[in-house]
Amino acid sequence: MRVIANAPRFTLTLPMRYRPAGHPEWRIAKTANVSSSGVLFVASEPLEVGGRLEIEISMTAALSKPSRIVATSEVVRQGTETQPLITAVQHLHFHMIDGDLE
Repeated sequence: MRVIANAPRFTLTLPMRYRPAGHPEWRIAKTANVSSSGVLFVASEPLEVGGRLEIEISMTAALSKPSRIVATSEVVRQGTETQPLITAVQHLHFHMIDGDLE
């Protein structure tokens, strides 16, 4: 069993995009909060818990230079279809790169 300590979360509304791993089309979203271990956002469609996502988060506004976080993440929970699809993901791998979302 893997135990993960909760990383500090920061309430930040940042532009982001995501797609199921291997899919060609990006979906646009905004973060609700972020940490070094994951992100909370509202998805545009139901996502499978345990599913892998490719995520890019614009950090340009926070860092005052064009940059973004690129991550491979796993869906850990999601709201129901009758509520906003608030989605929590845990980053499996991530890194920062120059250049904003295209």
